[in-house]
Amino acid sequence: MRKLKYIIFILISSIFCVSAQNEGNIWYFGFNAGLDFNSGVPVPLNNGQIWAGEGCASISDNNGDLLFYTDGMTVYNKNHAIMPNGTGLLGHNSSTQSGIIVKKPQSNTIYYIFTIDGCTGNGVGLHYSEVDLTLQAGVGDVNANKNIQLFPFGCEKITAILHQNGTDFWIVSRLENSNAFRSYLLTSAGVINNIGAGVSPIETNIGPVYNNTYGYLKASGDGTKIAACYNSEFTLYDFDRATGIISNEMTFPEWAYGAEFSPSGRFLYIAAEGPFKVSQYNLLAGSYTAILNSRIEIGNSTAGGGALQLGPDGKIYIAHYADLTFGNVYNISVINNPNDVGFACNLDPFSVPIGNSGAGCCLGLPTFYSSIFVSNTVDVVSLCYGDSTQFTSSNTWLDSVLWNFGDSNSGNSNTSTNVNPYHIFSDTGSFDVTLYSYFNSVIDTSITPIYINHLPIINLLSDTSICNGDTLSLDVTLEGASYLWHDNSASPNYNLFSAGDYSVIVTDTNGCINSDTINVLINLLPEPNLGDDIEICEGDSVLIIDAYLENASYLWNDNSTTSSLTIESAGVYSVIQTDSNGCINSDTMNVIINPLPNSDFTFDPQPTDLNNPNILFTNITSINTSYQWNLGDGTILENLPNINHTYQNSGEYDVSLISLNEFGCIDTIKYQIIIDPGGFDLFIPKAFTPNNDDHNELFVIKGRYIIDFNINIFNRWGKEIFESDNIEKYWDGRFEGKLVQQEKYTYLVTILDINGDIHEFTGIVNVIY
Repeated sequence: MRKLKYIIFILISSIFCVSAQNEGNIWYFGFNAGLDFNSGVPVPLNNGQIWAGEGCASISDNNGDLLFYTDGMTVYNKNHAIMPNGTGLLGHNSSTQSGIIVKKPQSNTIYYIFTIDGCTGNGVGLHYSEVDLTLQAGVGDVNANKNIQLFPFGCEKITAILHQNGTDFWIVSRLENSNAFRSYLLTSAGVINNIGAGVSPIETNIGPVYNNTYGYLKASGDGTKIAACYNSEFTLYDFDRATGIISNEMTFPEWAYGAEFSPSGRFLYIAAEGPFKVSQYNLLAGSYTAILNSRIEIGNSTAGGGALQLGPDGKIYIAHYADLTFGNVYNISVINNPNDVGFACNLDPFSVPIGNSGAGCCLGLPTFYSSIFVSNTVDVVSLCYGDSTQFTSSNTWLDSVLWNFGDSNSGNSNTSTNVNPYHIFSDTGSFDVTLYSYFNSVIDTSITPIYINHLPIINLLSDTSICNGDTLSLDVTLEGASYLWHDNSASPNYNLFSAGDYSVIVTDTNGCINSDTINVLINLLPEPNLGDDIEICEGDSVLIIDAYLENASYLWNDNSTTSSLTIESAGVYSVIQTDSNGCINSDTMNVIINPLPNSDFTFDPQPTDLNNPNILFTNITSINTSYQWNLGDGTILENLPNINHTYQNSGEYDVSLISLNEFGCIDTIKYQIIIDPGGFDLFIPKAFTPNNDDHNELFVIKGRYIIDFNINIFNRWGKEIFESDNIEKYWDGRFEGKLVQQEKYTYLVTILDINGDIHEFTGIVNVIY
């Protein structure tokens, strides 16, 4: 049964968000001020030790427990004590972003503090120092890699962006009196360049030259956009997370100190230092002009303004100051729904307490790497019970999402990884829907409460089928309800005569809507399929044809009633099939059995030996179109009717002929050929007369069926006077160029015959003059 979806739109925003990564859950900033987000809402902390007019940074572990924090000059451990080597870092109290903390990729104990001095500093620029949490009994200390300079004379701007690979980080800052940004790659090997050697950064020269102007440098959560504040204006850039290159500068004429992107990345918020005001820009508006014209001023105040910082709960917090010598602002502002356009973002001024009378805010809030908070919100289309409820994740740039609908009775359907899933709840009532949002190593959790109402009960029964000419009556009568059928008829009863989908929408007195659909089939004939007519060869395996259909009966032409039939001879075979509805159909199959080619051949002579190893093979197959010889000694020949073949070795050879006829039938015949070992002949003369009379001048040895030959001739004292490996190299009676004396000489002849046997012959040859 299929339900038609009729949607009532009710927008419910996420009311509770918490980052499962939790590294940004503890903040310390301003004058001994702090916030703890581990409960899901910001709770004031009164134990902070920093006294920061502007830039600062904090970092926690994955459980949300504090690790350390800094104002860019002094580092405090989790016990709020100064690390022994944690003083003298080269940030500055008047630097907008005095420091940022980034964990070393693939390490759980090494963290980097990147510091940038202020416009009132001494131009020391951008440095980094390492914090090793294994030092000082596990609370950490700055190790020997302290105040390592990357460049001098920098602006008060720094941000960290997760690399495209999801592991490494880009550290991005701007040079003073320059139009250059530098992007340094932080990997498990430390701060390196993009090819892994030295500390050569990716440098982008873009836009005008700026002096050391104060104001924040922020990146969007997905790392594809960067905003930079320059006092009387701010700029927006594209950032390539794979290469570290910055591009596509857009400059906006607005006083800017703080900047922050909405969790969805759709909106950019800009805050002026004083008088305080906050503007929202829609980055999806289109062109530069469209983005500029999308500006909405969502709030202002005579109190000073400062940093904007996204929190673990998906809200954006706004710093305020009144007296730079002592922080006497005990509350900060918050944008509750930063993913919503205009005033719907809900700026709530001075509503977040940050500590007791001994703590206060100034210009700065902690700086974090851009993807540390993957905050997300949920749009919900809430329907009546039994219908589908649609959920939409506001962020589209996430790696993945996981939904838990809080409906354990729905089994495996209780979760989904779709960005915009549907869920049918198992009961009416209240449910808490949890959305886990994943971006690289960051996890965000959003919990959204919804309520499911009852649906009217209708039932068109299960999908069914009828025979041609029958009528099916459908009745969905419900007191006080209204009806709308698929053909716009409005009666509670419906009579149908043909196949198709028939659906009805019922609206009850409570306004709840339900629908049902029934699929009606006109019973068609069953479709037994014995396959195409077939040709097989003599001797092939027995053919089985199958007409199986669940719950059907069968009648073959031989009156058998099984679902399959065994075919052993040529002929026409047919079956009548009756299905479970009583409908009948039949099919026929013609089987043809083709003859084999009767492969055969003759061979001569047989048997034979290696002295006469040539055999004539003659194909006498009766019917063939192609054939293949296998002569048993590795020789394969095709489509030669007569073959003369010489065997190189004695033995028994299985010779086969494979024939293929015009019907595609194959036949093979095999005979055994015997090659016996052959003999050899050898003639050795007893004398020769090297007397230059042209008769019998050489000692000539003759032989047949000899593979290898060797002769050695010795004088009466056993000295070798002639040797040869060639039977056709004859002795001329000379030794060392001179004729030997007339007398008897001993020879040793060694041969290897055609059967692989070795023979030795010794004797006397007479040299006569």
